[in-house]
Amino acid sequence: MYSMKNHKQMCGLAVAIDYLGDRWTLLIVRELLITPRSFSELQGCLPGCSPNLLVSRLKEMTRNGLVDQRSEDSKKRGLYQLTELGHTLREPVESLVRWGGNLIPIQKSLRDKRPHWLEVAIPALLRPKLKIGSRYKIQFLVDEYEFAIFANDLELDIIRGKAENPEISLKMPYEKLLGLVSGYIPAKALASDEVSSKKYPTKMTAVQRLQEVLA
Repeated sequence: MYSMKNHKQMCGLAVAIDYLGDRWTLLIVRELLITPRSFSELQGCLPGCSPNLLVSRLKEMTRNGLVDQRSEDSKKRGLYQLTELGHTLREPVESLVRWGGNLIPIQKSLRDKRPHWLEVAIPALLRPKLKIGSRYKIQFLVDEYEFAIFANDLELDIIRGKAENPEISLKMPYEKLLGLVSGYIPAKALASDEVSSKKYPTKMTAVQRLQEVLA
């Protein structure tokens, strides 16, 4: 344990806070759960985090074994990526996404949004709803950012870009999609130009199928 902050408590929560309690640390984890990133890419994804602070957090996360920076060329710096230990944070991060997502509707000052954040949020919200026999592929287009969710029984994967033969395609603003998947915007509120499907003959049947997925 290399973190400067140490509560010295034999408690899992205290140790987790030792590793993750500093501002920006979990948001760096969020970015790297999506994909490895360069320093400049991380800067662009974390508005408000100064370069010096980002350097400090990345150094601490590297010392703590959460992040490494690898390159095939020893003379060049590689992308920052999560280690095996870092990737084990997906489950607790998704739990926090669900917990915090319930509070979003009562927050009045949330303005910053990046469509790629939904690559963490949507799986976090849909994963608890998976059951044996779950099968679907849903395409999302949010402010020209495109990705898909593919569910197969209890497994759920992200497909970046355009997926082949999605069951349902959704095109809508960030806030509305987040509200739809979170459950505080009903599927029946979708406009005709926001939902489409080559599999289902009408918007109504596509929405009914979407309600089954979100239930």
